[in-house]
Amino acid sequence: MYFGHIDYIQHLILLIFLIAVCIISKKFNYEMKNKKARIISAISVIVLFILMFIPINVKDQFILTTIYDVNKRKDYEATTTGLDYYTKYGVLAGLYGMELENRNNKPENYNEEEIKKELEEVQTTIKENDTLQKPNIIVMFQESYWDIENIEEVKFDKDVTENMDLLKSEGESVKLLSSSYGGMSSNIEFELLTGGNLAYFNTGYHPFIQLYTRKGTENNPSIIKELKNNGYKTKMVFGRDYYSSKNVYKKLGIDEYVNEYKEMADYKEHIKGTHLSDEALVDNVIETLKNKSPEEKIFYMTATIETHMPFSKEKYTNYDINVTKSTLTDEETGIILSYAQGVYDTNVQIKRLYDEIQKLDEPTIIIVLGDHLPYLYNEKGEDILQKLTYFNTNDEKTNLLRKYTTEGIILSNYDAQVKFESEYISPDMLLTKIINNMDIEISQYYKWLYKIRNILPAQNQYLTLDYAGNIYYNNEVLPEEMEKIKQIRENMQYYFFEKNK
Repeated sequence: MYFGHIDYIQHLILLIFLIAVCIISKKFNYEMKNKKARIISAISVIVLFILMFIPINVKDQFILTTIYDVNKRKDYEATTTGLDYYTKYGVLAGLYGMELENRNNKPENYNEEEIKKELEEVQTTIKENDTLQKPNIIVMFQESYWDIENIEEVKFDKDVTENMDLLKSEGESVKLLSSSYGGMSSNIEFELLTGGNLAYFNTGYHPFIQLYTRKGTENNPSIIKELKNNGYKTKMVFGRDYYSSKNVYKKLGIDEYVNEYKEMADYKEHIKGTHLSDEALVDNVIETLKNKSPEEKIFYMTATIETHMPFSKEKYTNYDINVTKSTLTDEETGIILSYAQGVYDTNVQIKRLYDEIQKLDEPTIIIVLGDHLPYLYNEKGEDILQKLTYFNTNDEKTNLLRKYTTEGIILSNYDAQVKFESEYISPDMLLTKIINNMDIEISQYYKWLYKIRNILPAQNQYLTLDYAGNIYYNNEVLPEEMEKIKQIRENMQYYFFEKNK
């Protein structure tokens, strides 16, 4: 993860300004003797501070977009902790910026009675479908996983995604509309594990960093809690946790949290490239499945890290694949090659895990998803992906959609019936789909999300897709039914994630 730049020039200018003010004040011993002027100055300062801190959405968004430039902030430039934020903006500006970014004002048309009515009615409108039974659930949260076959400019001597293509014929695949590009994996974790969606938060908002530091958020809904209420043991394993999210996962209800980067005694022996290998994490999954008791049901999620940036040809000592043709520079070709090696390894390891679960007697499903596209940058800092043909069609909506589209696939060792009605979904609908098709009891909130799956199947901060795959910018007025459900969902998210926090 790239943590963003530190604007030393900005800090230096501010320091020089403060020193100059001190020197001038001492030299001229300035004193405001007019009592009326002193009162007006004091009142003006107080009014200014009140206006700065009163929650006024128009004013807050103006400051965030003009001073903090959140609309142009790249996900791979985002800060991942409060310390990073203050380092980037300075203490005072950081405090104020964090205050503004932490705000999520009540929706203009907020109607709590309407929300309660929706939740009550969904009990009778949703008929439970238990075709998935009550399986072990393995979530492979794959760092920067995306279909590299979309790159026309570079060709390889092997089919990099052969194993995953084979597995797609064995399971059910779907395209995922990610909320991030090149970074901020925790935003996709949030959507996947809560059913919340970043489209209903303020621009630049990061729930793991901002929402879950607040009191009361341990009462927020999560799919982990839904499974625990049905007897599941739950475990989260990171290849490396960049977000120090142990406390967040406690609030999400996890039983066991493991940061392999810190807790593996032989961590260095399992490095491939620059990070912990996918093989090591799959080993951990297989060991857990073999050692669990037959009567115990588990939810096990692992966040891989091998395909994390930075990328360069020197990342790997040995390659299983080679480039046969490229129209890019040697440097850029090497960067693509190193990413492709990671994707190749991911394919091999997911196939290995799939083969292993076929040996189990217990119903088990594997959910594989890419969190976001990789950030592949050259020595000039240019984003290589955005120079490729695939992302430069004549249709800007298509370009934006492709920038945020990753892969999802459901695999099992039994006749699990998982059919996605729409071509695209966002991560908030993925596990929501799974638990609504299991033989378990779940809350009205997740039943309601499942109810709207074909009305608003895919959303992020920029785009909304309908059941047929039509693309809308979020500032467009949607078709009547979609617009109505979108407003209710905005209220629903405020009700469950913001109210009384």
